Amino acid sequence: MSAAQGNEQGFNLSRKDSFNIVYALAKGHSVCFLPFFRRNFGSEALGWPGLIAFIMILLVGSFGRIPEMFPFLGIWLLAMLCQRASTMRAMRQGVIRHSRYEGDVDTKLIKSRITVKQFLEPFACLVGGVCFEAAGLSHGFALFVGWGAFSLALVAMIDRQLDNKRLEAMRDAAIEQQYLAARYRGDVE
Repeated sequence: MSAAQGNEQGFNLSRKDSFNIVYALAKGHSVCFLPFFRRNFGSEALGWPGLIAFIMILLVGSFGRIPEMFPFLGIWLLAMLCQRASTMRAMRQGVIRHSRYEGDVDTKLIKSRITVKQFLEPFACLVGGVCFEAAGLSHGFALFVGWGAFSLALVAMIDRQLDNKRLEAMRDAAIEQQYLAARYRGDVE
């Protein structure tokens, strides 16, 4: 077996693996902006996506030679610290949230949470990217912020589909439980 054949066999990603990598990167990129848009996160919501976001900001700033990324990193870390403090304060007060709850959206302007997550937050990143470009900041920083529109929208759509699948599975489980209960009672043969 040649070295080329060994490499082909050793690093084949399935579609599921590829999807999971793209989702993790999009999720990490979206967390670069979520602490500015939302509040009341779950205790683990900003965990691994926050780590990916931190690494992403460092790598993009360093390898892209984008000096604006480092002040952004400081502001982002401060926002993350404030969100974590808010979450810990809520936990001490007895507020119960799912550990991976991704925060409340501001629905003062638009009542639909879905619309805010899928359209308004991404639009804010797009506008921010355009404004940073117009303000004369580096093109790379404007692109990083502008691409937040894509990652926020993608993650919102995927999360919505995952929620629909989970709900469908719960409904199926309820139907199965009703059938089995009826079968054990003798109502169904």
